[in-house]
Amino acid sequence: MRGLTIWFLCFIGCGLANAQKSAAPAHPATQKKQAANEKASEAQVLKLLDMLQIRDNLKITLDAMKTQMQHGSEQMLKEKIARPTDEQIKSVDKIVDEEFAKISMDDLVHDVVPIYQRHLTRSDVAALIAFYSSPVGQKLRREQPAMMKESMEATSAGQREKMEQLLARVEIRLEQFIETEQGKP
Repeated sequence: MRGLTIWFLCFIGCGLANAQKSAAPAHPATQKKQAANEKASEAQVLKLLDMLQIRDNLKITLDAMKTQMQHGSEQMLKEKIARPTDEQIKSVDKIVDEEFAKISMDDLVHDVVPIYQRHLTRSDVAALIAFYSSPVGQKLRREQPAMMKESMEATSAGQREKMEQLLARVEIRLEQFIETEQGKP
């Protein structure tokens, strides 16, 4: 779960790649020397992550994950117990709530700092902080949580439909395969 959440954190911050201009790759030895000389400080990265509203975006992501997990857990309960009571369903939801409550936002954010330090130099982070301090950067920051939520909803619904279609095709093909195999001597 923690690895998945960190992946989501990285996904949320992927807008950073679009904010940077691409440069020609330097020689590996030069890159190491530059990285050592220009490594962004933890405080600098934390300031950038704060400006990117990583905590807010992470909360949106975790809430969506929790909702999906509650639905999945309720479905599992219904598969195991024919007619679960409302109390049983509430108990399952409570289990998911309690487990998600154990996730520390501070830990998740701090786990990501070294990743940003590996990929962004001190000057990269300074430029990104300057961008996100600008009017356009501030607008992006204001709109990003809504865009993220809407994006997750749009892709979740689309992927669910595609998965249902995929599973239906697999089921049909498996039935055909089994019939073929059963017809063999």
